[in-house]
Amino acid sequence: MNKLIPGCVLREDVYVKTASPVMKRKTVLTDDHIYILEKFLVEDVEVFQKLANGQVFNPAGGIKEEQDDTPNDEDDQATIEKDSFLDRYLTAVQSYKKHFKNWQAGAKIEAYDVRKIFLPLYEREPNKYELMQLLALSTKQEYTYHHAVAVSIFSYLIGKAEGLKSGEVIQLGLSGLLSDCGMAKLPFSVSSKTGSLTAEEYDEIKKHPIYGYRMLESVPGFSKNALLGVLQHHEREDGSGYPLQVKRDKLHPFAKIIAIADTYHAMTSERPYRSAKSPYHVMDELLMDGFGKLDHHLIHKLIPMLTDLSIGDRVVLNNDMAGEVVFLNQERPTKPVVRLDNDKQIDLIKERDVHIEYLVSNASS
Repeated sequence: MNKLIPGCVLREDVYVKTASPVMKRKTVLTDDHIYILEKFLVEDVEVFQKLANGQVFNPAGGIKEEQDDTPNDEDDQATIEKDSFLDRYLTAVQSYKKHFKNWQAGAKIEAYDVRKIFLPLYEREPNKYELMQLLALSTKQEYTYHHAVAVSIFSYLIGKAEGLKSGEVIQLGLSGLLSDCGMAKLPFSVSSKTGSLTAEEYDEIKKHPIYGYRMLESVPGFSKNALLGVLQHHEREDGSGYPLQVKRDKLHPFAKIIAIADTYHAMTSERPYRSAKSPYHVMDELLMDGFGKLDHHLIHKLIPMLTDLSIGDRVVLNNDMAGEVVFLNQERPTKPVVRLDNDKQIDLIKERDVHIEYLVSNASS
């Protein structure tokens, strides 16, 4: 077990004396997943020979790998199935990275190139499992590129849930994808930061929506709505955002949607200068702490796409205690009542500092 590394992908479901797996096949392992396996005293798991990023995994030992020499189509595929949504996601990330570096070098944005990145994602809608896996695939070093693609995905999904027409949804997705394109014009690289931003650096970062807007305003193929989404995605309902401190009645719907997608992915991802938070914790923070800053109607469009809690689910809390979900709170779906393994019940709504860290197994599996 000590040979596992983040990025390993499970070949088979993992069971621990239960009818349901504690971890499903094709889970991309993070440090948190590895910790859970150790906590449940799992000694051996089967993993693919390739990591999620396509690199070959060559442990010195301790991991059970396929020994059969019979050709196996699955072994010949990338760890993430070819042309699956996650495969398209990883392709989009690498394509965005290439273009972002070109923009840093002075190249202009071309609408055709951006649509070529986005449309394959739009054509294959992800399920809840795949959306959760996006967070595991993102890395601290590649955060800038993963963030752009993930924000695009979450944005267009919220737009669809809101009932926007297909043409608007596509423009929204493109706007989300390019919301941080202005970062390419910063005088320093955010991705290379290892500590907190200085006040001067933060002031410079707050200009990136304006830089992005200027990069796009003369490029055919992007609607005015898309440009406003880029310009306003860091504005807030109460006027506390940037760069122009626009308030609720002046905010474009695209900007309101992208703001939620941007905040959710940023808070749930490991960044060069900030650690990741649990998705369940972040969703509840959006509901509670985002009041007055983010559009609550739109937050409620996002949460059902991501939550997959049911009565009977096994969960681990951030205080390392484990238990079973026994009651779901409709208003705050990520804060259920949990019966702990010591038979005590805890209502997470009443415990502000306690939240779900991991979903260990799903009752419907």
